[in-house]
Amino acid sequence: MPVYKVYLDQVFLGNLVMNYVILWAAAKLSRAPVHRGRLVAGAALGAAYALAIFIPGAGFLQSVWFKTVASAGIVAVAFCPLTVRMFLICLGCFFLASFTLGGLAIGIIFYLHSGSMSSWDGVSKVIADNFWPGIILGLMALWGAGRGFTALLKKGKFENLFRIPILINSGGRQVRVEALLDTGNQLKDPMTQNPVVVVEYNSLKSLLPEEVQAGLERDGEVDIWGILGSLSESGLVSRFSAVPFQSLGRANGMMLGFRPDEVLIERQGKLTRPVRVVVGIYRKRLDPEGAYHALLGPNVLELTG
Repeated sequence: MPVYKVYLDQVFLGNLVMNYVILWAAAKLSRAPVHRGRLVAGAALGAAYALAIFIPGAGFLQSVWFKTVASAGIVAVAFCPLTVRMFLICLGCFFLASFTLGGLAIGIIFYLHSGSMSSWDGVSKVIADNFWPGIILGLMALWGAGRGFTALLKKGKFENLFRIPILINSGGRQVRVEALLDTGNQLKDPMTQNPVVVVEYNSLKSLLPEEVQAGLERDGEVDIWGILGSLSESGLVSRFSAVPFQSLGRANGMMLGFRPDEVLIERQGKLTRPVRVVVGIYRKRLDPEGAYHALLGPNVLELTG
């Protein structure tokens, strides 16, 4: 039986690079906020797991259940804290990117082999001989596909897949807004736990009372509590609340939440109404090019009937 040498430093480095690319791709697919240092930490954990399987008597590390636990741990290190739903989305994207890169690498490895194979030992030798070229070319192919997909997104080639029109009604008035389906938007109103649709202020202005318009149009930081205080003498105060967020360009932020009469979502030419939705008012532009003016999370679509 042939004997193959395993260089642990190469195993660790190779897995570190591959895991980083996989986590990067998972972040792009899931649109989850992530820090580069967290990606490196998650990739390092995955590389350490790859080394651990060479420990004598540690065959249980290669079982399906342990691989699943290890994958969940890698995703947790790279992306947490997350909601359960968002964590499962990131985990699914992690598996998708892993299988895609693995399939690319194996395909390239056997594409580079020009001889015949008569046994499983021959298959192992082909993989060993072409491992690094396959990995490097696979990484390049995945990176190129990701850049190409991103470029197509920027050109609006897939805009119909991710853009959903919504209609917001309040006080007998209606506005129609183009919303982007954003898996990273998992915001909830802290008082009601209803999902939040983030909408630009300019798109909502005609629906808002003068006190709210005045507060949002002042220079400097928006005084959310001051706006709520200005509504205390009116019957409209129950329609507004403070919604904390940790995205949209800042951490530990606060936006004004608005409860309109109804929000309608246009899907395949039909209008559907979520059971309960809060509109988060965002004062700046969400898209510099103006292609969309709202962020719609998948948790809102789940409530449509």
